[in-house]
Amino acid sequence: MLIGMVALGWDVVSATPSGRGLVIGILLLAIAAIGLWFAERHVAPTRPQPADHPGELRRESPAVVNMLTNDATLTASGFRATLIDLAARGWLRLLPPADDDDDLGRVRPAATAYEGDALLPHERLVLQHVMARFTTDRAIPVRFLAVDVKGAWWRRFRSLVVDDAQQAGLLRRRWTAQLLAAPAVLVVLAGLIIWAARDGDVDVAVVDSIERRAWFFAALLGVAALGYRIVRHAIDHSLTHTEAGLAATREWLAVRQQLVEADYGPMAPSAIEVGDRSLGYASAMCLAEGAAVELPLAREDHHRAWSNVGQHARLVRVKYPTRLGYGLHPVVAMVAGLVAAFVGLRLRRFFSDAARGDTLDSLYERFPEQDWLIADVATGLTVLTFVPILAGVFVAIAGAADVFSTVERTGVVLRARQPAEVAPLPRSIRRLIERDRYTLFVAIDDGTSDTVVAWRAGERNAIPQGANATVRASPVLGYVRRAVPVGHILVDD
Repeated sequence: MLIGMVALGWDVVSATPSGRGLVIGILLLAIAAIGLWFAERHVAPTRPQPADHPGELRRESPAVVNMLTNDATLTASGFRATLIDLAARGWLRLLPPADDDDDLGRVRPAATAYEGDALLPHERLVLQHVMARFTTDRAIPVRFLAVDVKGAWWRRFRSLVVDDAQQAGLLRRRWTAQLLAAPAVLVVLAGLIIWAARDGDVDVAVVDSIERRAWFFAALLGVAALGYRIVRHAIDHSLTHTEAGLAATREWLAVRQQLVEADYGPMAPSAIEVGDRSLGYASAMCLAEGAAVELPLAREDHHRAWSNVGQHARLVRVKYPTRLGYGLHPVVAMVAGLVAAFVGLRLRRFFSDAARGDTLDSLYERFPEQDWLIADVATGLTVLTFVPILAGVFVAIAGAADVFSTVERTGVVLRARQPAEVAPLPRSIRRLIERDRYTLFVAIDDGTSDTVVAWRAGERNAIPQGANATVRASPVLGYVRRAVPVGHILVDD
């Protein structure tokens, strides 16, 4: 069925596409992609430096502070900080673990809130979340309060926090119609020109013009992909700071430094006193490791992490590459790529000859009335052979570049994630692809950049999150050759 669909789709372009039209369309598409790339970096949230002197605690809630100090994005720490802040204000009580075998804290409602204290909508939602699970006189284990950051409750919580931040004039929509107008117009114009280019030379057989037709469909795919990205930006609710938000963020970052010096990091949330809201704000700014242990209410952000490596604490973006062959051993990638490309070239030659009638003579003789169908199927198979050819060439080149190349980082493991957790595919498909193979994305921060590209390690070289380690990896494929905790000696095989 797939082969027939490819062949029929190929026949949509009855004539060989015009080379001039393709070149102009692809050029406009490239300009649109470059323009959108610059626009994406222009609207990315600014990361200001801390103010010189911290002042009094501002009026923002911990959840809003979490967004301000985390690229205008709400993380799991915002939920945890809200819970801690409600306890500091007397609405809840946070209790230590029930026994020595459990690290998780417990929560129960309380009635000691200050007279006149009012809850914001997102704070009221958190309190209701606790109250709905309080069915006996016993405190609620934190595990029953955990939420999915992709679920409906989290979306409701996030929308309420965003409303509060926007009403305060601290955050605004990242994308405007003016920013997207020029790339959108160029994409539409490129699509029209590329589509018009299909009316070209009708005298050239399909099998003899596959390469140009491949460029035609690749260009259409590029138009669809770039158009989808522009639409996503237009309907997305991503945010960035306003000028007032940047000023508030600088002040809160100064407060964060003060909280670090006061040693709020390891403090347990069950040890706070009513009236002390500092730990809630420390948790909001991803500082309170002790609170994260006792109150694991949601999964932390995969793509953002605070790091203390370097001269001062900073927010680091983490990227998980999903390109073809990423994580393979360079030799394996090179050999497998060459084999795939060679097989693809051989198959392409065979099927293209079959489409022209230069081979499979017996099949044509047995079914003379279906010769058109045989030619179409062979043409479709010829098109499909481009997949192993291009993929094999790419993987082989990447493997060859990495065979004798190694980069080394010594730092802290900011994130350790299995590929199924971060791959941009449905969860069921990701698990099917990985199956029982154990691999781990390891993001090492050595303090040299605010963006860290995660490498991919096997079970032998897996390092837990939070550990200090020295890691050697190949630069292109991100294959971890060796990873050991700091203090050990790397011994070459």
